Amino acid sequence: MLALIQIVLSLLCTILYGLNLGIDLDLYGILSYLLIFIIFNIIFIFLIWFVFLIYIFIAKNSSPKSKSKNFITHLYSMYLFRFFYRVRLIATGLENLPTNHNFVVYSNHIEYTDPLFIKQVYKKFPMAFVAKEPLFKYPILSTLLRSIGCIPITALADRSALKSILQAIKQVKEGQPMGIFPEGKRTYSNEMIEFKPGAFKLAQKAQADISPVVLYNMHDLSKKWRIGPTKVYLKVLPLIPYESFEGKETPTLANEVYEIIDQGLNEFKNS
Repeated sequence: MLALIQIVLSLLCTILYGLNLGIDLDLYGILSYLLIFIIFNIIFIFLIWFVFLIYIFIAKNSSPKSKSKNFITHLYSMYLFRFFYRVRLIATGLENLPTNHNFVVYSNHIEYTDPLFIKQVYKKFPMAFVAKEPLFKYPILSTLLRSIGCIPITALADRSALKSILQAIKQVKEGQPMGIFPEGKRTYSNEMIEFKPGAFKLAQKAQADISPVVLYNMHDLSKKWRIGPTKVYLKVLPLIPYESFEGKETPTLANEVYEIIDQGLNEFKNS
């Protein structure tokens, strides 16, 4: 939508500017129109992102569950990946999306952009994530993450990490779904590493359903010298109701969810 607005406005401004200058439609004139069109596109790109930055700081104290905030972040996410990254997200299993806000998404973690793709699929929900603390060191990014309800967590199993999980539990209970990557780090591949059992305390203590997600080929976006568009894949697996794992030990639950996601990953590999 934003890309279409950008192109239409750039085209209109190019035509009006060209007509005002009286540029003829000879070879030189066509090249001039093309150059003007490119310049206007660059101007509108900066304007679009400038508006987003202003919005981030204006809306930073509004509710993370705000429908307008969720819509704006989704809109810009689509603009970023479809227009700039030239990525096509192929999402399946949409019939398995939750029907209420009381859930936690657990997914394999391939690339730093994984949360944005998950948010695109769960666009009807004000999704936030438990994210690594270093991401919150960058002022603009930190403001955006905190604004939508994301929670920083340290790599160490210390008091700070416990406080983060408790905050995430509180947000889920208050109606904001959370996402967490139980591997604890990115793999940059279609292979998974062992899940950390502590990540599953979030769903257990919040008494929330688990929505497992499989990501596939996300690392293709970071291929060096990539020119053409690329496809990435996301599959929403069947919901795991809280009643089915109530009272289970977290290591047992972690292994069960690992097997479910790994099976989904193998289906992609074998397709």
